Amino acid sequence: MRPVNLTIKELMQVVEGCATSLDPAFLVKHIASLEGAGERDLAVLFDPEDNSVFAPVSIEKIKSCRAGLILASKPVAPGKNYLLVDDPLVALERLAKFLDERKSGKRDGVHELAHVGEFAVIEDGVTIDSYAVVQDDAKIGYGAKIGSHVYIGRGCQIGCHTIVHPGAKILDRCVVGENSIIHAGAVIGSDGFGYRVMKTGLQKVPHVGIVRIGSWVEVGANVTIDRAEFEETVVGDGVKIDNGVHIAHNVKIGLGTAILAQTGIAGSTIIGLGCQIGGQVAIKDHLVIGNYVKIVSKSAVMKNLKDGEVVCGIPSVPFSQWKRIAVSMMTLPDVMKSFKETKKNLEKRKMGGFWRFLRG
Repeated sequence: MRPVNLTIKELMQVVEGCATSLDPAFLVKHIASLEGAGERDLAVLFDPEDNSVFAPVSIEKIKSCRAGLILASKPVAPGKNYLLVDDPLVALERLAKFLDERKSGKRDGVHELAHVGEFAVIEDGVTIDSYAVVQDDAKIGYGAKIGSHVYIGRGCQIGCHTIVHPGAKILDRCVVGENSIIHAGAVIGSDGFGYRVMKTGLQKVPHVGIVRIGSWVEVGANVTIDRAEFEETVVGDGVKIDNGVHIAHNVKIGLGTAILAQTGIAGSTIIGLGCQIGGQVAIKDHLVIGNYVKIVSKSAVMKNLKDGEVVCGIPSVPFSQWKRIAVSMMTLPDVMKSFKETKKNLEKRKMGGFWRFLRG
């Protein structure tokens, strides 16, 4: 549970909401789940969207919640105290940001233990924490936050209000748009894996391109995105990338696409807008994936996919076909058992006919 220690009056100011029933001086101790919240805790009730894959929270679950206050867009169950806001998710983001800044005591400015190159451009409102390195000719936009031990290479551009978490590396000349989030340990602009096969072995091909990341993008922890061989590896606006994903050189990802953990996308593949790519998916190089494609977890994509396709399996096939294959695989032990029994009966019949032949 996340410590809060704010009065309801203070909470209302932070999340821009209004409370019901309780005294404004009531002290809220923690943010907690509906199931785990206590009498001094704030629970959060999200509004399910029309296309959400999650079922709405049951009324009975809300009625049994022990939270002293529920953050929600409307009163759902009677007898509960609510902190009402337009959008609970937006309100929770505001509260989390407020708590982060209060905990760290961050103020705008460059920490004395950070290194900023002489010719770097740091706009107003930027925070650069201890042991971060910003090289020459880099530009950090207004309100950006650069965490401890972050490396920003020469000629990089970081957009306004972008957050780069501790230990992330954004290498030379790469570009990150506005309001994006780069999580801890991510490496943006690592050298692409490209070699020329020689009689004497593999010869490295230099990669002189960059990575260009759009606005409102989230790059998870320990994600690696390789720079292009000559031009740009592109991550479009609004793309969300989970932890531990690898994106190879020259890949282009359309806006609004979501990529789950441990997925690998090989070089020069183009992915359309609004795609949903599950965890541990492997996508072959030089493919074209259409718009709004869905790839189920643990699939291996070996050929181009058209707009709107839903695929699954190794190699991937249309999801409806994969379900029939899966059902067939479930019945395979019974089929094999029946086959062995049939084979045994046939052998018995053959032997019986052979002995009748010998007896004349």
